Order: sequence, then C-alpha cells, then structure tokens
Amino acid sequence: MKLMVIGFPKSGTTSLTKALDASGVRAVHWRTHSGKFVGFEIYSAIYRGLDPFALLEDYDAVTQADVCLPSHHINLWPNLDFAVLSAIRRAHPNCLMLLNYRRPQAIADSIMKWDDLQRRITMSQVPGLPRGLGRKREHLVTWVENHFDACRRFFAGDEYFLEVDIESPDAPARIGQALGIELVGWSDHKAKTFEDEIAEMGLVEPGPFRDIRKR
Repeated sequence: MKLMVIGFPKSGTTSLTKALDASGVRAVHWRTHSGKFVGFEIYSAIYRGLDPFALLEDYDAVTQADVCLPSHHINLWPNLDFAVLSAIRRAHPNCLMLLNYRRPQAIADSIMKWDDLQRRITMSQVPGLPRGLGRKREHLVTWVENHFDACRRFFAGDEYFLEVDIESPDAPARIGQALGIELVGWSDHKAKTFEDEIAEMGLVEPGPFRDIRKR
C-alpha cells in the first residue's frame, strides 16, 4: 500500500480519490469495487493474523476507511484507531500516512450538515468520541483537534507521515511529491449523498430522527 488517509471524512477524500485514480494510483474510498467496507476488510485481516491490507490487494491507496451505520450494527474507524495504525506501520514502513488536515470547525460544520452523519456518530462508540458525545459542535471540534494532535505525536519523526491542509493550493503538489508522481485531476468533487450510497447497497435506514443539535 502506498498511502493511507488517517484523518476524517468530509475532508477532501473524494477529491483525493479522483485525483489518485486519474494519476494511475488505484484508490479505494469507503467501499471496495465489490461492495465490501474498507474498514471491515482492514479489521478482518488484522484479526486473522494477516497483513492489514491483505484483503485490499487490488488497491494502492486507502482514502477513506471509516464506516458508521449504527442501525446496521456497523461502526468501524481504523483511520482513527492507533492500534490499527501501529499494525499498518509495522507491516508497511514505507506507506505514506496522510493526515488530511482541514480546520476542525469546518469539519464539524460539514459533519453537522451532511445528512444524518452527526446523529450516527453520536449513537456510536468512536475512537476519541465516546457514545453519546457529538451532539454539540464543540464536541466534534475537540474530537478532531485531539486526533490531529495525537497523530502528530504518534508519527513524530516518521519520514512517511505527511500532514497536508486539503484547502491549500499546494496540497496536490505536496501529496504528489511524497508519492513520487504528478497528481492530476484535483478539483472539488461532490460526494454522493448518504441516501444515494445506502440505496446502492440495498440497505434501508430508519426514518428521520429528532435533530440532535437541539438537545
């Protein structure tokens, strides 16, 4: 594996996926081409005693590994799980660990606006954010800030750790340089809605929930 994104969703992962694909780097974002969840494949490999990426051999880069579908009892965040990140680093010492920085306040706002992602996160036990927290914007901001700081400490001195502000004009050039390629096709690609992706998988989510931001 050449690259693993270790930041948050709603932080340029769709744009990065499109750019990597356009540049000849096979990227997997959330689900594999066969419909399997990336996070499930990573955890499954580790707990079978395999290389963390053993079930993702068709890909060169993981751009989003988390999946949070509590109504279907699916909640996996390998990108925020430092036990997993440590296992990946042991098996892949030259894999670029990319921290896709975005202002924590902007990430929080995007989570709160994107369908029911905030509700699903709040219902779930997420690394760094215990179940029940996340209802307030400040909870989300603190969660993001703490993860960023933890990554910087955990990977301090690691030459294959790269933090890039995804809103910076030089983001594509810095990522491309770290991978030894020219990264092309970087633009603002709009991600599918949650409802679109759920429908593609044949899953049905419950109806609307009370707005948790008002609690």
